[in-house]
Amino acid sequence: MIGDMILVPIILLFFIAMGTADPLTVAMNGMKAYQAWEEYVEYTRLRFEVQAMLLHCKSVGGPFIVTNDPKYMPYVLADAVYRTSQSSLS
Repeated sequence: MIGDMILVPIILLFFIAMGTADPLTVAMNGMKAYQAWEEYVEYTRLRFEVQAMLLHCKSVGGPFIVTNDPKYMPYVLADAVYRTSQSSLS
C-alpha cells in the first residue's frame, strides 16, 4: 500500500520529467495511487469514528455488555450509545 501511495507517484513523476512516460501507464498508475490514498483517508476517518465511540462508551460508564468477539463489538458500542441517548431522553 505504501508503494502505491508514495513510490508509484514518485516514479511516475520521474518518468514524466524524463519524457519517457506512456500516457496510458501514467493514467492507470495515477488512478491506482489516487484510489490507495482515498482508501487510506477513509480508513483513518473510520478509525477515528470508532475511537470516538469507544471514548463516549467509556465516558458514560459502559460498555454495559461485554464480548471478546470482534464481530459483535460494534453492537456492544451501539448498545452503549443507544442506552445513553435513551436515558437522556427520559
